[in-house]
Amino acid sequence: MDFITIDFEIANDNLSSACSMGLAFVKNNQIIDKKHYYIKPPRMLFNEKMVNVHGITANNVKNAPKFDQIWEDINKFFDGSNIFVAHNAQFDMSVLYSCLNEYKLVAPNFYYMDSISISTKAVNGHRVGNSLMDRCEYFGIPLENHHNALSDAIATAELVIRSINTKKRKNLYSFCKTYSSIPIKAFSELKPNTSFSKRKARFKKINISEIAATVDTIDTNHIFFGKNFVFTGELQTLERKEAMQKVVDLGGILKSGVSSKTDYLVVGIQDKTLVGDDGLSTKEEKAYELIDKGYDIKIIKEDEFLKLLNSNLIESKETIL
Repeated sequence: MDFITIDFEIANDNLSSACSMGLAFVKNNQIIDKKHYYIKPPRMLFNEKMVNVHGITANNVKNAPKFDQIWEDINKFFDGSNIFVAHNAQFDMSVLYSCLNEYKLVAPNFYYMDSISISTKAVNGHRVGNSLMDRCEYFGIPLENHHNALSDAIATAELVIRSINTKKRKNLYSFCKTYSSIPIKAFSELKPNTSFSKRKARFKKINISEIAATVDTIDTNHIFFGKNFVFTGELQTLERKEAMQKVVDLGGILKSGVSSKTDYLVVGIQDKTLVGDDGLSTKEEKAYELIDKGYDIKIIKEDEFLKLLNSNLIESKETIL
C-alpha cells in the first residue's frame, strides 16, 4: 500500500471507548479497499455530546464485536510495512493506543502521519482551517457524511491524494522527500492522550511567567530576539512548553493572548471538539482579524517555526566558525 487512512469515533471522553472505525487503503494514488467496523466499547457509556456528533448509540453497537476481536482481523496491516495517515493523528493514534491498552494487546511498531501537515503543504499559503471539513471544502472533496468513520477515512485518503497531485508528486513517498519537514512518527514513541479533559487541562498548566531564559548569553541577531510570540494548539515535534523555552532562550517574548503587538502566532493541531468545526482557535481568529486591519502578524505552523528556529541556529554557528 502507498498508505492506509484510519478514523475512529468514540462513545465518551475516555479514548478507549471506540465505537466505530474506518480504514481506507490507497495504492498508486487510488483507494483500492475500504473497511468499516462498529465496535462495542468496554463499557456501554455513551456521552450525549459524542452521540450528537456521530449519531452512534448503544443500541447500534450492542451486538458488535469488541476491539480485541476486530484487532484479530486488522493487526496484519500494522506490521510496519504500511504507513498510516489520520486527520488530527494525535487523536486517532491515542484512541488506538487506549484500545490496545484496554485489552492488554501488544502495541505494534508502525509509522504514521497527519493529513493536516500533509495538506498544509498543498494549500499554498491560503487561509484554510485545520478541520477535515475545511480542507475537503478547499480541495473540492465531497464529505457528505462527516463523522462517519469510514466516510472520514475516505475523505482523508482523498485529501492526501489531492495534496500529492496538487504538488505534482508521484506518491506519498516522493511528496515526503520533497517536504522533508513533515513529521513521520513512530507509534512506539507516541505520547498518548487518554481523554479530552486531560488534554484540555494540560494547556492550562503552562504559566508563561514561570518560563525564564536558561542561557547566559542571548543571540541578539536571531530572528526571534525581541519578538512577541503566542502559541495555540498542540505541537507534534515538541511539547509546547519546550517550544516556549526555546523562544525565551533566543530572546523572544511570550504572550498569553493575541494583540496588535503580536509578531508570531505559532499554530499547532487543534482539537475540533474544543475549538469547533472550523478548526480555528480564538487566538487564530483574533490574529486574522488584526491582519485584516493591517497589523503585521505572522501566523506560522509548527514546521515553519522549526525551520526558523533551526536555520538561524545553523547560520549563527557558521558565522562563529
